[in-house]
Amino acid sequence: MMHNQPTVAAANPHPVNLHPIDQQILDLTGDLPDLPLLVNPGILSALRAPPCSVHTLQTSLINSTRPVESLDTGNVENTLPPETERQDYSYRGYLLKPRIEHYRRALEVYAAVDGSFGGKFSSRLQQCRSHAQFVQSKATGKLRVESTRCFLRWCPICRDVCRMIVTKATEEWLRCQRYPKMITFTIKHSDDPLNLQIKRIYDAFKKLKTRAFIKRRITGGIWFFQLKFNHATEQWHPHIHCLVAGHFVPHHELMSLWKKITGDSKIVDIRPVKDLEGCANEVARYATSPADLTHVDLERATDVFYATRHRRICGSWGTARGVTLSPKKQEDNDTWFRVADFYYVNVKKQFDPKVREFWKCYKKDLPWTGGALQPLKVLYSEEYDLIMSPASENMTYEQFRLRIMQDRNHNWKRFFEKEHGEGSNGGNTT
Repeated sequence: MMHNQPTVAAANPHPVNLHPIDQQILDLTGDLPDLPLLVNPGILSALRAPPCSVHTLQTSLINSTRPVESLDTGNVENTLPPETERQDYSYRGYLLKPRIEHYRRALEVYAAVDGSFGGKFSSRLQQCRSHAQFVQSKATGKLRVESTRCFLRWCPICRDVCRMIVTKATEEWLRCQRYPKMITFTIKHSDDPLNLQIKRIYDAFKKLKTRAFIKRRITGGIWFFQLKFNHATEQWHPHIHCLVAGHFVPHHELMSLWKKITGDSKIVDIRPVKDLEGCANEVARYATSPADLTHVDLERATDVFYATRHRRICGSWGTARGVTLSPKKQEDNDTWFRVADFYYVNVKKQFDPKVREFWKCYKKDLPWTGGALQPLKVLYSEEYDLIMSPASENMTYEQFRLRIMQDRNHNWKRFFEKEHGEGSNGGNTT
């Protein structure tokens, strides 16, 4: 993807001038896969060079003062906020690297919706997973990463996290059913605006579930909305997948009922579910992102955003109503304690054997017995500044944690709520 290359004056200019989105991709991945002819190997090598020092690394964010060049994306303002230097060492960069094309498109869509890269949605997307620490379980000694989240529907990281949750929950529900089936409902292709097509299939599906024919034969199910675009006809193809439990459903009768409700659509597909894990994984792809925005142009991708905004894109009814289809806030924070900053570990594991062993325990889900890798003053820098005094710097870990949990007169509670993703879910799925 080539862009116009306007001149930019930077405090520490790179050897080449890049479009802001390409610059962010370089910062996140250490590479420019879409611009192979623009940057020669020598320049790329210099840009990929690791940080010269990891000294205290109190946080995974190192503010950059580099200004942003003018954009050539219509009315979108050039207000891209400062980004982390060498983000591919951060947790955010680590997760986005294999999802970079989906992130690029999401960034473009949210910038178009906001009118700038510094708007409400754009800022949330660009802060997702920007703060991340390794935490260790007191009970098992195992490690996990605790990070901030944006909860946006088109964020590729939040999307995949939710997909794992939905896949597991759906598979567990399917295993409890005797003869589960997948039913797919579609409507006739048309040139109507996308939002009207989606409303039409949603209204028809809602009516279908209330009919006595369905209630007698289906005891419960989980539904997922999917949207495809036909490039040959330039038409959208909305449809709803349902995983259902219950009795035998006559195919021809179901087709007749669907046509009666829609008026012109009778295509209904019914098939038994044999591969429970594969089926759950397939339909869970639509749990947060009902369409692949990278397969259409930016204008159509933005249309999808507006057409699906504030709409549920998956749900359950009947015996499946209790199935969890969205991430929940962790409620066991008092049983996990911080042991290292992600950025610190990801940089230092290259030359420190102890940190490298720590990383292996994390990747293999094994207990870690080596204790915290960084001082408490670094791991809990914000809380430390609030409650610690020079006289208490030798406080033990347990004393320090007890001091934090008992001191209700400071802002630690607000900090933890912010750190653990409090706020509305931009992509509600339940």
